[in-house]
Amino acid sequence: MNFSKLVGKELTRYPRREVLPSSKIRVKPFDVESTLAEVTEARKCHARKYHGPDSLLYSAIYPIVSIMKVLGLAPYDFTGDQLVPSNCYLLFSFVFMGTYSYIIRNVCARFLAVQREKVILNVVETAKVMMNYLIAMYDLTLVIFTRKTFCRIWNAQQDFDERLSQLGYPRKEVKTRIAAWVLLISQIVIWTVVNQSGMFAYNETWLFNMSYMCLYVTNATSVYKFFGMTSFLGQRFHRLNQIARDNLPSRVGYKSTSVSKKTIQELHDELMIFGESLGSLYSWSLFFWLGNLSIHIISNLYLIIDWIIATNGYNLSWPLIFNMSSWLVGYVGQLLALHIVCDYTITEANFMAVTLVEWDARIVERYPHKDTVLSTLHFLNRRLHFSAGGLFDVKLSLLSSIVGMMSTYLIILLEFPSS
Repeated sequence: MNFSKLVGKELTRYPRREVLPSSKIRVKPFDVESTLAEVTEARKCHARKYHGPDSLLYSAIYPIVSIMKVLGLAPYDFTGDQLVPSNCYLLFSFVFMGTYSYIIRNVCARFLAVQREKVILNVVETAKVMMNYLIAMYDLTLVIFTRKTFCRIWNAQQDFDERLSQLGYPRKEVKTRIAAWVLLISQIVIWTVVNQSGMFAYNETWLFNMSYMCLYVTNATSVYKFFGMTSFLGQRFHRLNQIARDNLPSRVGYKSTSVSKKTIQELHDELMIFGESLGSLYSWSLFFWLGNLSIHIISNLYLIIDWIIATNGYNLSWPLIFNMSSWLVGYVGQLLALHIVCDYTITEANFMAVTLVEWDARIVERYPHKDTVLSTLHFLNRRLHFSAGGLFDVKLSLLSSIVGMMSTYLIILLEFPSS
């Protein structure tokens, strides 16, 4: 009896819980703030991939890379996370070299058989297509023999992105993806307009017009391949400059920095090696592209102005004018792209010296006994530049010189009779 009372007394201390039937839904309380914090933390901890075919950069430009592979301008593939030369995609390079040789034979035979009113048109058009053929063959040959160098540059870029991510500055590549699609769509529109207007203006078949355009499309793709690689370099220089400015020592008080000056210098050295290798790889290509584009722009402007003058503005062949203008838009776009991207990357690369000098000035101002200036002097002398065959540097100031030269030659051509 005493035992039953004792048990009953003890049980009264623990209230009876009502057991819900299994069919009844159990509602868990939902806290918006805690859930949002968990999602945010999960996103921060989510590892971004900077190597291999699933990397952020490669995924952003994958459509353009696929076109380059088909045209034989990207004989590379991934083995694991590293870009390596690919013998499979190398076959496309050899196939297109043979295809272009066959195309140039048929195009030249067609041009020589056509009797135009002005003899200069036969010479100009044949010379232009031959020049494009030689440049296309040079670009394909360069791609074949420099596959390992290009792969080393790309892999070094992947390592740089990975290191920035470890320092707490990951790249998202959203702007790169948007720019890639804008470039791809704009080029499709331009070359489609050129093709359709050319077929209508010259009464050509689609096959012949496309075979004629194929050389020009390949050269444009080579130009924008260099444009892409150089712009990637410029973006990374720009990002590193931002990191350096964010971590500058404070003039007053104490400011903790997440990235040291030595780390920034090492990262800048890596990018400079990347840029110098890229400039050396495309040195003669830049020279050939600039010369080819300048000659084509002068030629198209001359033909357009000559037709307008010859007809006194009446009975103009508007389909011909429109087709030539479409070609002109494509050439001018490539010329501007080369100068703008080189100038942007050079400016961002050489700006680091200014930031490091400011870093040293702040340290010396607060700690006069520390001598850190000597470690920055070589940054003032080591300047990145993109040389066209070692003859001149490609930047925006060169563009004004090219425009002046083209204007001079255009005036000289217009003063001579065209027949």
